[in-house]
Amino acid sequence: MAARRILLTLIGLLSIVILIGTLSAGIITFLLFTNRPLDQKLLVVGPDRRLALIDRQGTVQVLAEDISPELFRFPALAPDGTRIAYIGQEGNASVLRVIDLTTGNRLELYRSTINPPLYIVWSPDSRSLSFLSNRARGLGLHIVPADGSRPAELVSSSTSSLYLAWQPDSSSLLVHIDGSLFEDGRVVTVQPGRQQPLYELNDPGFFQAPAWSVDGESFFYVAQPPVEGPPMVEKVESVLSRVKVGETQTQALAREPMAAIIFGRSPQSDEIAYTTVGPNGFGPLKLVGLDGKVQTLSAANDNVIAFFWSPTGEQIAYLTPAGRTTDGFVQVRWQVVNRTGGTPRSLVTFAPSEAFLAQINYFDAYALSFDLWSYDGRALAYSARDGVYVLDVGRGIAKRHSDGTLAMWLPPRR
Repeated sequence: MAARRILLTLIGLLSIVILIGTLSAGIITFLLFTNRPLDQKLLVVGPDRRLALIDRQGTVQVLAEDISPELFRFPALAPDGTRIAYIGQEGNASVLRVIDLTTGNRLELYRSTINPPLYIVWSPDSRSLSFLSNRARGLGLHIVPADGSRPAELVSSSTSSLYLAWQPDSSSLLVHIDGSLFEDGRVVTVQPGRQQPLYELNDPGFFQAPAWSVDGESFFYVAQPPVEGPPMVEKVESVLSRVKVGETQTQALAREPMAAIIFGRSPQSDEIAYTTVGPNGFGPLKLVGLDGKVQTLSAANDNVIAFFWSPTGEQIAYLTPAGRTTDGFVQVRWQVVNRTGGTPRSLVTFAPSEAFLAQINYFDAYALSFDLWSYDGRALAYSARDGVYVLDVGRGIAKRHSDGTLAMWLPPRR
C-alpha cells in the first residue's frame, strides 16, 4: 500500500494546483497592433457566462450568454471554422449545443441532469463530436454526429482517467483508459456502433493523451515495461513508443526512468515533443523523431509545465514557472524555441486565469480542441488574471485584447 501511495503521488504531480483570483467583467474593445494576423477572429470566453467572437476591427459578436461557468466545460471550434460547440447550463441541466457561424442556428446534441458533458473534441472532418461525461463511477466517452442525425452514443468508460485522439480520417478514436493507475491502463481504438475495440494494448505507462501519426497508419503512446514483485517508484520506466495499426511490435523512441511522459506530435510531421513529470517535478522540453534521436530544446534548468506547437511545426512555445506576483499569485513565462534547436527566446511573464490554468493542466489533451497560435504562426493568445492578451511572437510584445477568462483563434474556413 505504501508503494501504491508513492506511485499515486508521482501521478499527482501531473496536476498544477494554483490558487488564483477572480477576473474583471465584460468584453471591451479589441486592441490591435500593427503586424498581428489580419483576418483571424478570436473566440473569447468572457465573464457573465458570455461567449463572443471578436474580429480585427474590434467588432464583438455575442454568440451565447448561458455557457457553463464550470472548469473543463470549455467551447471547441470545428476544424473547418464553420461551427462552435459549447456547453450551456439551464437550471440543473447541462446542454451540449452547436452554433452555425454562417446562419446563427443552434442545434442541441446532448442534455443531462446527472451525466454532465465536458471536454469537447471535434473530429478532423468536422462531422462528429466526441465529449466526456461525468458519471457515478468515473467518466464516459461519447460520440455524436454534429448534424444531430443520431443521439450521442456512449463508446467507452473509465473509472479514473480517459484521454483520446481522433484518427486523421475521422474513422475511429484512440482512447487511453485508466492511465492514472499503475499497470491498469489500456489503449484501445473505438468506433460508433461497434461493441468491441478494434485494437487494444495493455501495457500503457504514465502519460495522458495518445497521438496518431500524420498518415493515420500508426500511433504513439507511452509503455511501461513489465514489473516483477511489488510496484515501486524505482521500477517506473516510461517508454515513448510507436505502433503500426494491425501490428503488435512496438518501436521505442525514448525512455525516461521514474517519470511520466507528456507529449504532443508536430502538426506537420511525426516528430514528438515531450516533457517529463517525476519526483523532482517537471523536466525539460525534448524532441524525438522516428530515428529515436532525442534532443533537448529548452534552456538549462527550465521546468516545462506545458508546450504548444506552432501551425507550421517549426516553433514550439512553452511555459515555465516564474515566481509569484506581489499579491501572491503564481506566474508563468512564455518562451519560444525552434524545432531545430538554438537558444530559446524568453518573452512575457503573466499570472494565468483559472480557466487557462485548467487547460495548462491538460495541455496535451486540449491541444486537440483549441488553438493558442494564430494560423500564420505570428501570434499567441493567452488568458491572464486581468483578461485576454495577444502576444506578437516576433517582437515579443503582448497587448491586452479584452476582458475574458479564455480565448482561442477561430480556424480559417475551409
